[in-house]
Amino acid sequence: MTHVQAGRVMARSLVVLFLFVNLILCFYITYQLFRTADYLASAFKIASEVLSLVGMTPPDFSELKALGIYVLLLGISGFALAYWVDEDGSNIKKLLRSRRLSMKSKKQEYAEKEPVELEFLECPECGEELEEGFEICPNCGYELKPISCPKCGKEISRSFNLCPYCGNQLKEEKE
Repeated sequence: MTHVQAGRVMARSLVVLFLFVNLILCFYITYQLFRTADYLASAFKIASEVLSLVGMTPPDFSELKALGIYVLLLGISGFALAYWVDEDGSNIKKLLRSRRLSMKSKKQEYAEKEPVELEFLECPECGEELEEGFEICPNCGYELKPISCPKCGKEISRSFNLCPYCGNQLKEEKE
């Protein structure tokens, strides 16, 4: 066993020991809360005659017992979690392995996707088929990027003679 592995085993053992002590303390606190609730109930039972003369009813201390049960359940759940983690570390290894497997399957899913088919456009000047994203036709040299209308500033195709937005004449008409 390497020093790192020995350190991990020691750390897990210390966590389990700490949570076991925590469980014992939770039992003790629960016991003390129940004793206190019973003591206060008996003390108020003695004073109940005096309280009834004043028109008051003795308080109920069941909330202290409920708090004790809650503390006890917290201690038990903490210890159960520590036991689950310490169980040879196999549960943590299972979680890590399943995480790695899910990440591998996601990578494979992305790798197995079919390549996206390219859409082809047609050059407005010579009719050559062009891939999407081309800025210049490789056949005739026609610039495919849109231009801005000098009058309204909107982007329009280079093949337009008139701006469709403002009607501005873009090219001189040939006779």
